[in-house]
Amino acid sequence: MWVTRSGTSEPGVTLLQRLPTIRSKLGSVIVFAVGTTLLLVYLILGVGFEVFTIGGHWWELLLAGVLGAGIALVIARWVARGMTQPLRDMARAARRMETGDYSQRVVTDSRDEVGKLAEAFNRMSKELEGLELLRRELVANVSHELKTPISALRAHLENLLDGVEQPDPETLQIMLVQSERLGRLVDQLLDLSRLESGDVPLERERVELAPLVSQVFSEIQVARPEPGVTLADDLPGDLPPVFADRERVHQVLFNLLDNAVRFTPTGGRVTVTASPHNGSVDVAVADTGPGISAEDLPRVFERFYRVDESRSRDDGGTGIGLAIARSVVEAHGGRIWADSEPGRGSTFTFELPVAPAVWGASGSLPETSTRRTE
Repeated sequence: MWVTRSGTSEPGVTLLQRLPTIRSKLGSVIVFAVGTTLLLVYLILGVGFEVFTIGGHWWELLLAGVLGAGIALVIARWVARGMTQPLRDMARAARRMETGDYSQRVVTDSRDEVGKLAEAFNRMSKELEGLELLRRELVANVSHELKTPISALRAHLENLLDGVEQPDPETLQIMLVQSERLGRLVDQLLDLSRLESGDVPLERERVELAPLVSQVFSEIQVARPEPGVTLADDLPGDLPPVFADRERVHQVLFNLLDNAVRFTPTGGRVTVTASPHNGSVDVAVADTGPGISAEDLPRVFERFYRVDESRSRDDGGTGIGLAIARSVVEAHGGRIWADSEPGRGSTFTFELPVAPAVWGASGSLPETSTRRTE
């Protein structure tokens, strides 16, 4: 309710709003309703129908009103206690959540609005608990990943100062590799954060996949010159172009191919295929590696999750390449998934929208390049 005070509008406070609990509010309403009903009954019978004289029965009216109001108040408080128990439980749980305890849940069998509110509270509490767990895991993983190269650099620097090691090219190369790994991890974390928050613009254009795959092949061979893994593509000649950010698609392909090559043993094969499907192009990167178990498969796109901890860390993997690939694909409105069986290799597939048929003279849409919007 709104009332006007001194020429300004501000929320007014009713008598019910002054009462501290719902039980007292409900009891007051019921007592008022019972008293008003008894008064109307006596007035109608005594004045309207002249059944009795009110002046001679005022004490009966008063006694009936007091008894009716007292009984109504007791019943109201008993009923309200059960109705408001979930609300009191939610209040206690909320106070516990203020201290960081997100395991609180409210138990109720009510199916009314209060019960629905309790269900929504439990869902919110569960989501907050999950987010808190992810936050702790992220902090722990980032701390561990940053500590590894920093510790290696510190050890080499201390050895150089103590004269244990000499500043020869081999030692300096090891330190350079660790510093590059540290910088790469920081850059990828910042990139992933921007992608997930939607702060990265997507410069969409017509992208032919065949030359892009060949370019990524060349870069993988330079980045991982060790022989033994064959890179191949099987792209149809009539494959339609996709409507995407060229640099971001390059990033997805590089991350998937780099991941496949790292986990494919000598003599293995990594193949890139693509096919149009319902207005999109499905791009698949398949390898002949050891495969991924069923329990690990749903988590491969999580940040810092590794199927093979020691091997991935030794060869320089940061554990967020697949998370970045997922964010990029989802930013384009597509999806990415993995299929694998232990001992039979893995296949990572992502989809991108087919480029529109109408294009400007420059090879892009007549309007300015599109950007991701939330």
